[in-house]
Amino acid sequence: MKDWEKYEGQIFEKLKKEFPDSDIKKNQKIKGIFSKRSRQIDILVTANSIGKKLKVVIDCKKFSKKINVKTVESFIGFLEDVGANLGILITNIGYTKSAYTRIENYVRDIRLDIVEFSKLEDYHFNWYICEACYNSEKPRMSEVYWSEPNLLEFNGLFQLIEIGTCDYCGTPHIRCQGCGMVIEIDELEFTNCMCGLSFAVEPNRPGDEPNRPGDDPSDVKVVIKEIEENYSEENFVDPNQLDLFDQK
Repeated sequence: MKDWEKYEGQIFEKLKKEFPDSDIKKNQKIKGIFSKRSRQIDILVTANSIGKKLKVVIDCKKFSKKINVKTVESFIGFLEDVGANLGILITNIGYTKSAYTRIENYVRDIRLDIVEFSKLEDYHFNWYICEACYNSEKPRMSEVYWSEPNLLEFNGLFQLIEIGTCDYCGTPHIRCQGCGMVIEIDELEFTNCMCGLSFAVEPNRPGDEPNRPGDDPSDVKVVIKEIEENYSEENFVDPNQLDLFDQK
């Protein structure tokens, strides 16, 4: 097996491990929307986020020098041609400052990222998109950043959740570890998940700063407000949550 095939294979295996429910394929070909010709994709991921199907394109570059701004420009055109929602450029050598600056200042509705292969183990592929930004007057592919799992307690019931905030608008989200549902939450109303729980964000105390883009998700205080009658082990999909349920 050639070096570039091993390189691509390692990335592919990491994706399969992190997203077992997504459709992940190597070496796919799609007809370009604008070029009208066949375009080859190293790794194509079809995933669901905010109730929508997302097309994630991953390009694995094994070069002898750093990726420059010209390579990034070419990748942007490629993503637009194949109709991608998210593009991730992975490089074995690294990237120039101008290349990364170009990605940081890309303002269209495709989210871009660039990753060094040597840092891949610490990189978490994330395509949880903020619905508030996506459905705004000027749609934007803003990312939700997640905290480590949090353990909530309500009348002797324990539930695992992850708390996330949008990197653009600061909207808080939770991902229920029981049913896997991702939902926005606010301070004024309860939000139900498929487990049968109602969550809410505790209001900020007088003098506290409001949630802002880039805040640590763990700073958001989520509580369980109610338990519905249909709360049941049958709704759980996460084995860690099942273990908690068995230990009650």
